[in-house]
Amino acid sequence: MTELLLARRRIAVFLGLFLFAVVLLTTQSRTADRRAIGPFGTLILTALLPVQAGMAGIVDSVTTMWEQFTEIGGLRVENAQLRGRVDVLSREAAALHEQAASAGRLERLLALREQIAYRAVAARVITRDPSRWFTTLTVDRGGLDGVARNSPVVTPDGVVGRVIEVTPTASRVLLIGDSRSALGVLIQRSRDAGVVEGRGSGALHLKYLSRTVAVTQGDIVVTSGLGGVFPRGLVVGRVTTVTREEGALLQEAEVEPAAALDRLEDVLILLPRR
Repeated sequence: MTELLLARRRIAVFLGLFLFAVVLLTTQSRTADRRAIGPFGTLILTALLPVQAGMAGIVDSVTTMWEQFTEIGGLRVENAQLRGRVDVLSREAAALHEQAASAGRLERLLALREQIAYRAVAARVITRDPSRWFTTLTVDRGGLDGVARNSPVVTPDGVVGRVIEVTPTASRVLLIGDSRSALGVLIQRSRDAGVVEGRGSGALHLKYLSRTVAVTQGDIVVTSGLGGVFPRGLVVGRVTTVTREEGALLQEAEVEPAAALDRLEDVLILLPRR
């Protein structure tokens, strides 16, 4: 209670001094020489000068803070607009990149179609086998486009597989990596024959090679044309490892597929000759 009374007294004294200063300055201003405020005015002004300076500093600080706040708000709005513009440009750039990549793939497919002596139709992958997605896939071309069962499926990189089911507008393709797949091949360098089988994984298994055949890592494996499904000379893959068991009459090898079977988007289906 005592502290409250003291605080009220201080406020009352300050207000009294302030009113006294105002009255004194008013009285001094009515004198003949209005520019002279007299000794009392000088004393009062000297006493109030720190208060005026403090009030001016507070006003300046508040003004500066308000200007900074206003500027920060404007910068936030500008940053939000810039971020939105960057997002739009990023989406446009991604779309253009995808269009360019698709055009590049189709250009390579068209170039391949010109090189081979088969009719062909370009197709796009629309679904993959959900259980073992690297073994079969579905493309958007079917019987209405001339696709038939066992039609070879290739890319500019190499052999993909063969058609096993056909509908009027779509076809299912068995990839060469499937364990049910097998095709006759040749070692491109030596022209020795063998059979490549799928293993349900990324690698292919090359079998039935004579032990006298000089197979080395890096040899290119191509289709032999035997079996009546794949035309001769299409690239199948590259030899990665060779196995020669002691006393065995045959040797085997692992082959890496030339086509990226797990990243296929566009393929070329070879159609029967008319």
